[in-house]
Amino acid sequence: MQAQEKVTPLRHEEQTGDNKQQFAKDIIANSRKDMGKVAMIISILCVLLLVVFFFGLNQNLSGLSAKVEELSSLKGDVQSLDSKMLSMEQKIATLENLPQMTKNMLLSNILQEMSQKAAYLSSQVSTEEQSAKLMQAKELLQQVQVELGSAQ
Repeated sequence: MQAQEKVTPLRHEEQTGDNKQQFAKDIIANSRKDMGKVAMIISILCVLLLVVFFFGLNQNLSGLSAKVEELSSLKGDVQSLDSKMLSMEQKIATLENLPQMTKNMLLSNILQEMSQKAAYLSSQVSTEEQSAKLMQAKELLQQVQVELGSAQ
């Protein structure tokens, strides 16, 4: 029955001005009702689309925030690796200098031994001139030893 209400029969008889106006008013009223229904359906569809877009965007933001948290934890890991790398580089530099350090330590010990022997000899010689020369040699040996120690 509803379909019959929406269909307006065309009349072949002549219509008067009042009938034409009434007919136009009926058509406008029916079209307004129909347009209202269409507008209601479109607005419901828009709301549904907004809900779908909202939940889709919400899921994307959740995934994005999880990835940002992962990146922040990775940043901490990278910083710890950088500090470990620096300590390893320092240790390697120390190891590279080890032969020179060993050589300097050996020379320093030899110079210390020679300085002690010069001091002993200066106390054992008979003349003051020889004793002064040995003490001067002892001082020179100690200066060289200090220079080797500061080179390390």
